[in-house]
Amino acid sequence: TTISSSNNDTNNRISVASFNLLAPLYIRPIDQRTGKIQPFASFDWISEEDSERILGNDVRLPKLLQRMLSCGSDFICVQELQLEREEGKEVDSSQSQAQQLTMGKRSRKEDSDLNDNLPMPTTQEFVLPKWIRPMIQSSTSNENDGPYKIILPPQTELEKIAERNRRVLLEDVAITNAIFYKSEKWNPVWNRGGGFSVNSTTTCVTQAFRPVGGEQENGVDSDLSVITSIHLDACSEEKRFQQLQRCLEQSLSFSATPYIPPCIIAGDFNCELFDGSCINAFLAKGECEVNSTELSTSSQPLDEDNHAGNRMKECAAALRLPSGTIPSKEQLQSWDELHDTVTKFKHDHFLTLKRIDSGCTRVAYDHDISDENPRTMAMWHLDHILYTPSTLVPVGKWSSLEDDEHSSKVGLPNDHVPTDHLPIAAMFERRTHPQLSEESKEKLVKSLNEMENRHEMEVKTKNEEVEQKRAELEQQQVLEKKGNESTEIESQPSKKSKKKKTRPSPEMIQHIRNSRSIIKGLKVVQQIERQQFINERTLLERMVLQHALGRDVTCAKWIESGRADK
Repeated sequence: TTISSSNNDTNNRISVASFNLLAPLYIRPIDQRTGKIQPFASFDWISEEDSERILGNDVRLPKLLQRMLSCGSDFICVQELQLEREEGKEVDSSQSQAQQLTMGKRSRKEDSDLNDNLPMPTTQEFVLPKWIRPMIQSSTSNENDGPYKIILPPQTELEKIAERNRRVLLEDVAITNAIFYKSEKWNPVWNRGGGFSVNSTTTCVTQAFRPVGGEQENGVDSDLSVITSIHLDACSEEKRFQQLQRCLEQSLSFSATPYIPPCIIAGDFNCELFDGSCINAFLAKGECEVNSTELSTSSQPLDEDNHAGNRMKECAAALRLPSGTIPSKEQLQSWDELHDTVTKFKHDHFLTLKRIDSGCTRVAYDHDISDENPRTMAMWHLDHILYTPSTLVPVGKWSSLEDDEHSSKVGLPNDHVPTDHLPIAAMFERRTHPQLSEESKEKLVKSLNEMENRHEMEVKTKNEEVEQKRAELEQQQVLEKKGNESTEIESQPSKKSKKKKTRPSPEMIQHIRNSRSIIKGLKVVQQIERQQFINERTLLERMVLQHALGRDVTCAKWIESGRADK
């Protein structure tokens, strides 16, 4: 199925597809840590006689390439792209040395006996395998003149996953995420707003793009779209949270304006995003109302009892507790704390995310197997597309397994779908983020600066008053001490006077206590004023204020302690 926009629609429409390619290395490999094939990689429902036809690279990969080329999307986010070494082209010598050092490290005790079997790393860079090169090269040329270009993580990141694969699966290959993009319609933007820089990793590739022919306004890229290909951890919800948070921070960092750019995150989330999960907590629970000058969100009423039950259920599922087992009090507390962290992150970054309503994308043998529950096929929602509703409106999507009766019965991959996850895709209409007028922005920032200057002056004045009173008390104590010493000398002229360490007078001790209380009280009053100042602002005004405060200071931090440089 094609989901693409014409060149005339480039500036207001954007289409994104996601393919988990099923790396050849992950098909029935022997895990050196266990000496067995991991259950998720065994594909037990595919018989030996059907294996070569369905899982063999010579049959499966050309089908996969054709599906990708024919989808027509502006961007294709891929996971499990297996790269190979390029013959004849060596990486930097210092990097090669680092590889050799890495090979000597063991992250697990049980790996220590595997050294003799490990393939040694070479000094060649990782490049695309031949089967997928037609995505970026025409059949008659070795130049990158194909329909797409590609964004990959740096070689240093690829070497990390290659070291793991050498150690665990005895293969010197790198498996990574990537983004294919139509170069005739989109240009990557390499500079990030505010100089922020975080390298992409093999599980999270994030890149900003500008439409071809798009221009900067006053040196600022205001017409960016940020695309992420993501592959979240399969076992830990906390790791999934950390990966997604890092991805979002990197996506938002591309904007050099106060406003959130159009962001799309597509890939294999390795979780179903059900209510109660921590990853689901990133999603908005209501509607996002947008017009040219204002942005607001509305929340749907929450069924607290049902939500609490879902939290408990998702906590147990994430921890992979036996069926019917209730998480402990400590486990639920950690789960709730992770939810609270997500809520704070969204609030601090004014973030609203929605999910394309796609269905199940993975079908395999059910995990829960027993004598009473024999092996049957089960389906999961594992692949998702998230987006920012303030700047993107979905206008189309691919159907999922609910419309593929054959795959739902026989599992994935099969003769029709050459990978173990059904690809997903969606099209969006881009819209400009609501913005304050320049006059309103200047007035708002001026109010902020005036408040900060006044607060600074209030603290300075109070400190001067405290120091003046302190000096008066010290002078009074000195005079009293001199009078006492004179009296002692007159009464005992034959003895030498000894200098004694002067203890603060009762009046000085009380002054110090009062001063601390006064300064603390003043800062509390100022904190309340900052809180009121933020509370009275609209969402757009808060975005502008946070941009003015700087990347390292959120509105919440400013309310608490002001700016460090003030």
